[in-house]
Amino acid sequence: MHTTKKLACLGALAACFALPSVGRAADNCTGQWVQVGTTVVSLNDNRNAPSHMAIGVWDPKTLHTIYRDKEGDTWTDETVSGGSAWKRISGTGKYANAKASGWSRTSRTEVADQGGVLMPVYIGDWGGNCSGH
Repeated sequence: MHTTKKLACLGALAACFALPSVGRAADNCTGQWVQVGTTVVSLNDNRNAPSHMAIGVWDPKTLHTIYRDKEGDTWTDETVSGGSAWKRISGTGKYANAKASGWSRTSRTEVADQGGVLMPVYIGDWGGNCSGH
């Protein structure tokens, strides 16, 4: 596994235990995320949700993140409102008709040394209203 993906996975696991769940009253889905470079690992607070432990690739030009779950189904979320919100724009398999939107917040930023190259590591929380999530 590539070093960046290893770091993102380890960071996501650490975030799962270190960050409290921050939900809002109307949320029916919440979780945490860790981003290193363009790799994003998303954890759903519902560990039985199919989207738990999904790995995504963020495109800074389109502000889209394409996630893949452990079964290979994908969905695309678009970052909106200056990064404080997201909305589902497409999906395959079980996510083909899923509707979802919500909020996102960076709670911590760290720096990782990737072979002499310093990379920012972003850790945050997300939540929202999800159907088929």
